[in-house]
Amino acid sequence: MNIVKNILWIDCGAAALAGVVVLLVAQWLSPLYHLPKKVIIFVGCVNLLYACYSFLLANYKRRSITLVNILVVANSIWVLICLIMLWMFRREMTIFAIIHILGEAFFVGVLARLEYLWRVQLSS
Repeated sequence: MNIVKNILWIDCGAAALAGVVVLLVAQWLSPLYHLPKKVIIFVGCVNLLYACYSFLLANYKRRSITLVNILVVANSIWVLICLIMLWMFRREMTIFAIIHILGEAFFVGVLARLEYLWRVQLSS
């Protein structure tokens, strides 16, 4: 598998899966995570919106470097938002929420780094 060629598909697939699963089980996750349901729904919706953008990019035969850079910036911002959520809810969230949000921040951060490194290949 050529990871450079498929990184955008991995990106959109992971975001779509995370978004759908989180939204489907938001009612259950809220008490498990000790987080307000609106925070869980926010996480799920952002994942779905993000999946839509990366899906569009994955389908383009030719992408501008600007569109790829927007993806990198969006990933980076999401990492920061995840870290902010971890800090804001640090006193009430459970280990399950910490693992989920920290895992998402790490995964998306890795994607941002790879997409940045491969931005020229992704834009050609």
